[in-house]
Amino acid sequence: MDIQARKISVKGLVQGVGFRPFIYRIARRHGLAGWVHNSSDGVHIFAEGDGEQLALFIKDIRDKAPASSDIHSFEIHQSEPENHAGFRIRKSRKVSHSITRVSPDIAVCRDCLSDMNTQDHRIGYPFTNCTHCGPRFTIIRELPYDRPNTTMAPFEMCEVCRGEYDFPDDRRFHAQPVACNHCGPVYTLYVHHNSLPLCDSLPHRDSFSHQAHSGTNAPSDSGKAGSRYDNPEPHRPEPVTGTGNILDECVRLIRSNAVVAVKGLGGFHLMCDATSDSAVRKLRNAKQRNGKPFAVMVPDIASARRFADVSAEEATLLTSWRRPIVLLKQVRPVNGNPLAEDISPGFDTAGLMLPYMPFHHQLFDRLLPEGPCAIVMTSGNLSDEPIVTDNESALDTFSGMADATLTYNRDIHNRTDDSVAFVSGGKPRLIRRSRGYVPEPVHLPFPADGIFAAGAELNHCFAIGKGNEILLSQHIGDLKDPATYEFFDESAQRLCRLFRVEPGRAACDLHPDYLSTRYAHDLRLPVEQVQHHHAHIAAAMAEFHLEKSVIGICWDGTGLGTDGTIWGGEFLHADFYSFGRYGHFGHIPLPGGDKAAEDIWRTGASLLYRVYGDDIWKLRLPFADEVRHRPEWPLMYQAIDRKLNAPLSSSVGRLFDAAAAITGLCSRNSFHAEAPMRLESAIDHTVSDSYRYSIQPAGEESGPAVVNTAPLIRDMVADLQQETPLPVISARFHNTLAAIAVDMVARMQDHYGTSTVVLSGGVFQNRYLLEKTESELQKSVDVYSPLKIPCNDAGIALGQLAVAARRNI
Repeated sequence: MDIQARKISVKGLVQGVGFRPFIYRIARRHGLAGWVHNSSDGVHIFAEGDGEQLALFIKDIRDKAPASSDIHSFEIHQSEPENHAGFRIRKSRKVSHSITRVSPDIAVCRDCLSDMNTQDHRIGYPFTNCTHCGPRFTIIRELPYDRPNTTMAPFEMCEVCRGEYDFPDDRRFHAQPVACNHCGPVYTLYVHHNSLPLCDSLPHRDSFSHQAHSGTNAPSDSGKAGSRYDNPEPHRPEPVTGTGNILDECVRLIRSNAVVAVKGLGGFHLMCDATSDSAVRKLRNAKQRNGKPFAVMVPDIASARRFADVSAEEATLLTSWRRPIVLLKQVRPVNGNPLAEDISPGFDTAGLMLPYMPFHHQLFDRLLPEGPCAIVMTSGNLSDEPIVTDNESALDTFSGMADATLTYNRDIHNRTDDSVAFVSGGKPRLIRRSRGYVPEPVHLPFPADGIFAAGAELNHCFAIGKGNEILLSQHIGDLKDPATYEFFDESAQRLCRLFRVEPGRAACDLHPDYLSTRYAHDLRLPVEQVQHHHAHIAAAMAEFHLEKSVIGICWDGTGLGTDGTIWGGEFLHADFYSFGRYGHFGHIPLPGGDKAAEDIWRTGASLLYRVYGDDIWKLRLPFADEVRHRPEWPLMYQAIDRKLNAPLSSSVGRLFDAAAAITGLCSRNSFHAEAPMRLESAIDHTVSDSYRYSIQPAGEESGPAVVNTAPLIRDMVADLQQETPLPVISARFHNTLAAIAVDMVARMQDHYGTSTVVLSGGVFQNRYLLEKTESELQKSVDVYSPLKIPCNDAGIALGQLAVAARRNI
């Protein structure tokens, strides 16, 4: 026998996905000896044995790795045999200079759901998991990914679980969160005093009321063992314990139109019957959230298809182990109750997701077949604040918002919202990148080590550089909220500590008043400031490794330009180092400044005044009559004329706002981008014609090219005066914007000789506009738009970091 030995180093997403047990099993299958261990920089293997079997072993690692793993680096080195007796898994080791990837949280697998019905110690156990599924990022405190470094540390494994954990051929071999009815976390339900009364007697129809095991395995939110809510303080409601009893009570509450706060993987949700108008209205009142759509959870794809048109690509995304919320076209079910009108009021889409925790599946098992077969699962938080994660805060926060609060006694270390995605052009695209995706890195073709990027201010995410990889944070939110800013600071420290990054440089936006900009400067490091729209384009370039210059079309709501005005309708020629502004949309004065982003009638009135001047009052237009009778108008038009508190903006986002206001669709954004979303929902997809526009060419003396939208506005007003249906107007408006993009790209292609185009900015979350623009541009150029990162401000940090890294090579 030809005895050979190899040392193998595997880096990437190889921890928390069952990689070591996988290596162990295939090594034994091939009759090899040696060892495998986790390190903070990856997985290391020493294997010795027959040379032919060793080659097959290496091939199996590459070809048969666990589905949730992602091998980025695979190094093989010849070695001398060491005469090991068998193959074993060694204790994990720390390496200070390098780091491995951490797995995102993974939806519960089918095998674990089956175990909940067949394994005696796991019958009905709602925290069942294995090496292929379960919590990961939300529970990890530090690397390497071993139980003592997670919030599972206080839960001592029982003998049965320990046997599974130690047995190489078991699916739970070295599964760090392994637990069962006898030793793991438990749920506790509190029905609040302001709620519906409890059942007179709760049925004990199951054998898994397992709240009685020792409190030593039940840590509090502080992570200390020996404290849980089975002995509440006098002001706390009496708890309901035992999984079966809790499920029965949750079903009763949901069917009674109650609102229940439920602890998920990364934070609390607020849950109610999604088919009940009164329950959904009750939840809206509790959250003080008038128009923003709610996410809905359904048990399976068949149920999703009752409420929405689901393509093959959308079904794949819904059922993936990442389990994001997916935006889908709503349909009215043939049989059964439709979704409540207030789920997504005025929109033609609904955000649906499938269960990803065992408890979700158990709840639907109890709800069906009587129903409901759809439940609201919206973020459990106060308006604009981060989602609640700890039990004490939940009981305090939700006592006035929900009828009951469902907690469990394992801590959430890393707060993580649900991710949100949609499919466009057959490809999944992210709107919010969080649970199921974070902390997967973005790989760069150049080093970015030790750079901290502070991101934008809305839809905030930050980023850190480690080697050639960029680690984007989970969704943070609006930094103007104090609690969200605190979450940002805490998360930045935790992510740097987890991946052992000591920032040596910082990157941030140009805007001096962004809280993220101030944060970057407060780090007292060298700071690279990156213009907002350049960062948007650079983020997409980083995702697709586009190192040559590109034509960048960046349309969004706002971003400070290098000339001191508000940009947002930009045509750039850019690389990672720098950019040039070839053109932009014509300026709209924004009377009241930031107020115009919410009170969008101001933007509509300003644009009409810009186009018609004093003739605005001669228009036979309901919106013009409305503006004339507003008490603010006399001061507003003077502010526009005198250029006082009416900053100029080239933003396409504000153009959408103006169009929505002028058409009478809405006069105010009650949540971010409401008006553009409503305008998109109104489109008549059979309409192919568009409105007029003109372009002032770029020149050395005249400056950047300027898109003049006055003809567009005049045509739109004419349509309104002729009582053209709103869906036709909306379609023509969108078609015009796509035509402008194609026209400007042709001009820029002639000017620069560049045939690579990048589309980015929050406006391109508009599926119709994105698909229309891409399909037309793809006839003559290569088009890229973000897939793995959001095209909104959540992707800004990636662009900032990539620019800062490239400038400092």
